[in-house]
Amino acid sequence: MKKTISLLLALLFLTGCNRAGVSPSTPLPENHVYTVVAETMAALPSSTPAPLLPIATVAPTNTPTLPPTTAPTSVSTALPEAPRPAIQVLSPGTLSKVVSPIVLKSYIRPGANGLIQVELLGEDGRLLAREILRRESVLAEGAYVSIEIPFETRAAAELGRLQISTKDDLDRPLETESVHLLLLSVGSNDLNPGMSPYARAAFFYPTSKTEIFGGTLPIIGEMQAYNDNPVVLDLLNDEGKTLGTRTLSLAAGSREEFETTIEYDVDEQVEARLVIRQADEKFEGSIYLHSQAVVINP
Repeated sequence: MKKTISLLLALLFLTGCNRAGVSPSTPLPENHVYTVVAETMAALPSSTPAPLLPIATVAPTNTPTLPPTTAPTSVSTALPEAPRPAIQVLSPGTLSKVVSPIVLKSYIRPGANGLIQVELLGEDGRLLAREILRRESVLAEGAYVSIEIPFETRAAAELGRLQISTKDDLDRPLETESVHLLLLSVGSNDLNPGMSPYARAAFFYPTSKTEIFGGTLPIIGEMQAYNDNPVVLDLLNDEGKTLGTRTLSLAAGSREEFETTIEYDVDEQVEARLVIRQADEKFEGSIYLHSQAVVINP
């Protein structure tokens, strides 16, 4: 563009000189200046502006909108979830039909010194088999135990009870879990599902090693009763003697919460054991037992 303007000025200057009486050495034809200007302009590139390059646009960052914080309108009073059972029989399940040997699969939290006792009782209460195991475990589920239990029956079939139990370091009952089985002399296994992964009974209060004062032990818990026999709560001293007891009536099969108390009388601090148990309808002894350590004071 600058060159074009210079050319036009030069041509005009020449024209101006001619008008002033200065004759050029070679006279230009009439209208030659305008012709040159026109040709020059025609030879120039088009003045149409170049298209604009697209400008990149950045999409706005979507900032999530957080919901307004709302204060809770109420405080939950629900009881804690029941813990895992100390003894869980995975197989065989209740009323399974079994032939010898029974293959027991279970998770068991060992008792004192890692000891676990497994027994099989016949229909008349006779002892058909007994195994004393030693296991160590750091798992919440307990030690995985898988053993074979051989047996002999006096008839083609009879009812049996497979029971697993543990004791604490003072030889007090710690846990007992049982399964009723149909023992067959011949045939094949017909197994039912094993136990629930939730404890049949739980103490929500007192918690382990809670210190109690004043001669009254308050108890809050829940249990799913095996049968219609009474559910019994015992408070045992360090020698296994009963310091106090309470009987509950719970419906068989349903999980029920309970609140009660046990009166006790001690002259000094005692590491006691709170026991909840239920007797078997078809065999002697407890079909189920769960316990927890508590510290009682005068």
